[in-house]
Amino acid sequence: MLEEMVRATANKVIAQDYPFLKTPATLYAVVTKAAQLSETFDYNDLVIHNDETGTSYQGHITAHWYEYTLQVVDRWGNVDETFPAFPDIRSRIQLKTGAFVSVAMAYGDTPAIIREVEL
Repeated sequence: MLEEMVRATANKVIAQDYPFLKTPATLYAVVTKAAQLSETFDYNDLVIHNDETGTSYQGHITAHWYEYTLQVVDRWGNVDETFPAFPDIRSRIQLKTGAFVSVAMAYGDTPAIIREVEL
């Protein structure tokens, strides 16, 4: 009886104060929509090597941000309907629709794409 009461209290506290503990911190997802944004960012302080001439020079790369809609999948790539689609997920990673990614949700916050994966 006491054990049941402690278990019920612990479950209640977790559900109210720590709901992110009930879901995994890292998930797999599939990209269902992808769009290149007009906003850019720079990779600075790069050294570019020319293999043909053997020369090198300083440079930088300007690239676009991307915005994705993600749908959580299980480890076999089947859509997990218990999660809603996550729209408007911004990333520097360039992905195509249908790509599988690993996603982190620290403390249950907005998902962040870690990298592309192969399931």
